Amino acid sequence: MRRRESERSSALPLAFGGVCVAIALCVPARAQVGLMGVTSRYDLAPGVQVEDAGRTVQTLLERVDAYLVDGKWAEAVDTIRQVMGESGEKLLPVSPNRHVPTRTICHLKLVDFSPEALQLYRDLADPIAAQWFEAWQTRRDLAALERIVDEAFVSHWGDDALAALAEASFQAGHYARARSYWERILPFDPPDGTPRTWLSFPDTDMNLAEIRARLVMLTIFEGRLNEAESQLVDFDRLHPRARGRLGGGDVVLLDALRALIEESRTWPELPQGADWPTFAGSPLRHRQVVEPAAVGQIVWQQTIEPPMTNKRPSLFVEPKLPPVAENEPAPLTCHPVVAGNLLFCSSPMEILAIDSTTGLPAWGDGTRAAFRDPLYGTVEGGVLDTDGLGTARHTMTIADSRLYARMGSGVTVLSQQPGRARAANYLVCLDLRSQGRLLWKAVPEDGWAYEGAPLVRGDDVYVAMRRSEIRPQAHVACLDARTGTRRWIQFVCAAETPSRGIFAELTNGLLTLDGDTLYFSTNLGAVAALSATDGRIRWLTTYPRALQGNLLEPADHWARDLTPCLADRGTLYVAPADAPHILAIAADNGQLLWRSSASLADVVHLLGVSDDCLIAGGRKLVWIHARGAEAGHVRSHWPEGHEQIGYGRGFLTRDHVWWPTRTDVFVFDKRTARLVRRIDLAPRGAGGGHLLVAAGQLVIAASDRLTAFAAESRPVESENTLALGTPPPN
Repeated sequence: MRRRESERSSALPLAFGGVCVAIALCVPARAQVGLMGVTSRYDLAPGVQVEDAGRTVQTLLERVDAYLVDGKWAEAVDTIRQVMGESGEKLLPVSPNRHVPTRTICHLKLVDFSPEALQLYRDLADPIAAQWFEAWQTRRDLAALERIVDEAFVSHWGDDALAALAEASFQAGHYARARSYWERILPFDPPDGTPRTWLSFPDTDMNLAEIRARLVMLTIFEGRLNEAESQLVDFDRLHPRARGRLGGGDVVLLDALRALIEESRTWPELPQGADWPTFAGSPLRHRQVVEPAAVGQIVWQQTIEPPMTNKRPSLFVEPKLPPVAENEPAPLTCHPVVAGNLLFCSSPMEILAIDSTTGLPAWGDGTRAAFRDPLYGTVEGGVLDTDGLGTARHTMTIADSRLYARMGSGVTVLSQQPGRARAANYLVCLDLRSQGRLLWKAVPEDGWAYEGAPLVRGDDVYVAMRRSEIRPQAHVACLDARTGTRRWIQFVCAAETPSRGIFAELTNGLLTLDGDTLYFSTNLGAVAALSATDGRIRWLTTYPRALQGNLLEPADHWARDLTPCLADRGTLYVAPADAPHILAIAADNGQLLWRSSASLADVVHLLGVSDDCLIAGGRKLVWIHARGAEAGHVRSHWPEGHEQIGYGRGFLTRDHVWWPTRTDVFVFDKRTARLVRRIDLAPRGAGGGHLLVAAGQLVIAASDRLTAFAAESRPVESENTLALGTPPPN
């Protein structure tokens, strides 16, 4: 279980010096690095601003501690209930780099109350918790169980609510959530002299052998059989012949788990859909695709809107981002999505709909455009992203036969200089059942911008937003899927960025959705988990940022402009743009599990997890140990020499990793990292780019065109089989 802390402080005071303000005031309307006193070097304030509960709440909690020392149980209970009622949603640090709601801090204190004080609290909390549990029993109201866990965790009904939520999550196939609930039933005491940061029920009377058996069962269902066998060794030591209910009967738990492991080896692979409805294939931001048939010659090509680039006189030296796994003058900005035989790609001003089997317009009316901005082709429409720090990326999401996309300017943070405003961006929702009819358009208020395409759950549309300030602010908003009107918005954090308010910024923040939780890597020094129901922050974790640098020679990690959290079996993998390392964070509580042992600044694409290795790409393709003693260490990388040939984003299939370069596509065994095939694109008249599969065909999205290849019935391993480490032929 992940109950260890490895957290460093970043909660330092925020400040913005008068020197920076003076610099901003003396810059002309067009800011150039090295002109008029603007230096290309930056030195950021280390603080990350969050909505902290404040000193008053801290004082009240210190008063609770004093009451307990003096044996004033009633006063302690009254004060802690007051804090929970008045400030329960505000954040407080539970460790130097992790914030949680004040209510969680109160639960942690209640767990350590003396039996007398705890009973006084339960006398008050149990009656309402009993009503909530009855609502679950009579109406199967999961929200009532969540309310017990959230508001009355240490009541006598807390462990019952956890067990019921775990079972419901397991039955729904949400294994990571089930694990989180079952783990919190087990007793846990922190090491002597260390504060309690893990919330577990204090005195359950449930069968602990059954709970631990269910945790092993979850590992088996997740397909991690080696880890399950290791867990069985511990289980045998703790409960060698324990009996309990598992699989519908009363059994010897150890024997039943061993039999389940053997049975699981014969389970068929889950079927894979052919659609690719959002960036990285799913709201979890990773997904396997159906193995494309062997790649033949080009079957169709379609030109797409090339990315807008800055064409300025050489006198002007503008800030830039490093071209990692792409070209600086022509970045790979388009990330298509697929629904059935339809393929969609977007640019700032239009969305194209293409029949992926033929390359022709999707709906046979002679035009490829499913949506086109009214200013398309005008002077006003051509000035969108030509002046700012960053690169606009174009992603979309398809849900319930609707397509959602961010359109317009890629600028999300405006320069604070007078006269530097840019056209705002907006969201569109298109009805795919009526050939892309516009259902609604959502335009943010002045000073606000959408960061990327939203995610959808039922009637809720979730999107990351930025607010322009000297310290840009990260927010998450929820819109109504039917109308586009806003339901709620939640401030997450704010921090300084290298632009320092002098230059505009183009950011592409995407959310990750797992069940009822949204995850957001802000690239502002923090990763947060939010309730998908109401936006409340469940935890917020900070990390050491790269605070110094040079805008003319930026570090490679600033190219991570499209790296949302990857959620896999209870772990978040994070590649923040403002730090050179890869992070692994416990999805249920925000604890830092590991940070990559080496700087992996040129890793810009998180592709997925296989056999407990995170597979990621950039200039090279890397396998990083995700679990065990070697977690965070690179297991393999390719090429093994000095070549840095990656170009675009690849994908995973059941058995392979497909990875693009400028001239080839390389296919690897994803478990062994052995190179099994090279697909030479040059003889086919094509080059590299982002890879996807549509209608069983390999499609490559380059900076200015889409290319689809005919399928051939040749086995994957048959073409140009190579050994790991063999350099690509000239």
